[in-house]
Amino acid sequence: MAVDRHMIVKVNTVYIPGINEDHIPEIAKKVGEMGVYNFNLIPLIAQYKFADITPPTPEMKRKMQDECSKYVKQMRHCQRCRADAIGRLGHDVQSCMYSE
Repeated sequence: MAVDRHMIVKVNTVYIPGINEDHIPEIAKKVGEMGVYNFNLIPLIAQYKFADITPPTPEMKRKMQDECSKYVKQMRHCQRCRADAIGRLGHDVQSCMYSE
């Protein structure tokens, strides 16, 4: 596993109210036990099959992060998973991935 190779591992989890809110702390606990570095809780973007589901409020997200922080470090600075999807924070490498 990547953690065993001393790699920094981040786990992204989409928070879907009414669907997975009871499972998210369990996921955080499990990945924390595995040695994952941090956990990024991403609020649902309500579209496609999930268009009728109301995304979590900022307060709901904060409370879930607080609960999950008992098990694994929380990534609180991102609003959506995109900016840090490739490379390191503060170093944009995505543009070179899509250049011709």
